[in-house]
Amino acid sequence: MRYWISALALGASLGTVHATPLDQPQAKALAQEAYVFAYATAEHDKVLSAIAAKLPFNRLYSEPRLLGPQDNKVVSPNNDTFYSRALLDLRGEPQVLDVPAILDRYYSFQLVDMRTDNLDYIGTRATGTQAGRYLIAGPDWQGEVPAGFSAVIRSPSRLVFLLGRTEVKGETDQKAAAQVMTGYALLPLSRITGAAPAQVLPSLQLPAYVDTKQGTAQVLFSNFNALAPLHRWTASEQAKLARFAAIGIKPGAPFEPPAALSEAIAEGAEAGREQVRVASSRVSIEQQGWFKSPTNVGKFGDDDLTRAAVAWRYIYANDAVEAVYPMALHDAQGQVLDGRHRYRLHFPAGQLPPVNAFWSLTLYDGKTQLLSANPIQRYALGDRSPDLQYDADGGLTLILQGRAPEAAQQGNWLPTPEGPFNLLLRLYLPKAGALDGSYQLPTLARIEP
Repeated sequence: MRYWISALALGASLGTVHATPLDQPQAKALAQEAYVFAYATAEHDKVLSAIAAKLPFNRLYSEPRLLGPQDNKVVSPNNDTFYSRALLDLRGEPQVLDVPAILDRYYSFQLVDMRTDNLDYIGTRATGTQAGRYLIAGPDWQGEVPAGFSAVIRSPSRLVFLLGRTEVKGETDQKAAAQVMTGYALLPLSRITGAAPAQVLPSLQLPAYVDTKQGTAQVLFSNFNALAPLHRWTASEQAKLARFAAIGIKPGAPFEPPAALSEAIAEGAEAGREQVRVASSRVSIEQQGWFKSPTNVGKFGDDDLTRAAVAWRYIYANDAVEAVYPMALHDAQGQVLDGRHRYRLHFPAGQLPPVNAFWSLTLYDGKTQLLSANPIQRYALGDRSPDLQYDADGGLTLILQGRAPEAAQQGNWLPTPEGPFNLLLRLYLPKAGALDGSYQLPTLARIEP
C-alpha cells in the first residue's frame, strides 16, 4: 500500500462551555468568526445537495461533455476535462474505486471532505498510470483491509465528494476521452469481498442549499449545523465549536440564536460574509494583476479565512502539486478587467507555463465566477487549442476582447463579456518553477482604442 491517511480523533464531546454570558459586541465578533469557519462547509452543500437530488449515494456518474455557461453549481469550473462525480456515504462500509490503466492522458480523482480539504488523490501523479483498486473508508470503520488493494484512504468525514477529471485534448479527442471513463467503477466493499452487506442505515438527508452570497447571512448557520455531524472534528475545531455553541451553532441541532443576542449575531454573520468576500479577491499578494494560488490550498488546517475565500472564488481547487491556479482580476496597471476594453496577454519566448500535463487560460464572469457565454462558445485557450498562432520568436500573445479580431488572429481570441471578468491560468502537474514562484506570469496589458 502507498500510505494511510489516519482518521482524526473525535476527542472530547462538544459539551456546553461554562463561561460568562456574552455581551452584544462579543456575540457579533463570535458570529463573524463562526461564519468564516462555517462558510466552506455550507458552500460545499451547493454541490452535495444538487448531486444528491439526482444521483443515489455511492453511484459514480461520469459525464462526457465539457462544462459551459449553463453549469452553475460550481464556481470557476474548468473547460479542460470531463468530470466524474460521486457522493460516498461511508457511514456503513468503505467504498472501492477501480481505475483502468491510463497511459496517454492526464486523469485524477480528488477526494474532498466536509471541510473542503483534499484527503488524497488517485491518478496520474499520485498513483501512476497502471490499473488500480482503492479502498476509501470513513472514520467509524474498524474492519480488516483485504488483500489486493493498491492503497487505502481514510477520511475524517462520513460523506466524501469524489471528483474525477479526465483530460480532453481537443474537440476530436472527446470520443476517446469518453471511452476512458467507461473503465472507472465504484462498488461497496461487501461486493468485492462477498461478505454480507453492511447494515442498511437511514438515508442521508442533506439540507437544501441556500445561496451564501445573497440574502440573510446567518441562514448559513442552519445548513452548517445540519452538515456538521457528518465530520469528525479535530481537537482545535472542537474547541471553536464549543465556543460557537453560545450563539446557537451546535452540530445536529436547529440554529436557534439566543433572542437577546439575535441582532448582534445577524450583524456578525453579515460582517463575516463581507470578510470572506473581500478575502476572496486577495488570496495572495498581487503581482502585475495576478494572484498566485495560496500555498495551503486543499490542506487548510486552521486557516479558516483562506479556506472560505477559496470556497467563495474557486471551490475544490487542487493541491498545488496537482494544479496551480494563478488568478487575474486586474490588468498590469491595477485596473479591473472589463469587457469594455481590449487586452493582450503575452507569454515571452521560453516562458509558456511549465507543466508536466497541460495548461489553460479560462475566462469567467466577474460577478458570478461562471463561464461567460459568447457567440463562438469558446471559454478557454491553452496548449491543446488547435488554432493558436505563436509569435515569430516562439512567444504567444492571446487576445481578450468582445469583438472578433481580424481573421488571422481569431485562433488566439478569447471573447470577453460586456462587464467585469476574471481569469484563471491553470497549470496541471506544474513543474518546479510554477511551485517555487520563480516562473514569471504573463503580462496582461490593456490596449487603448
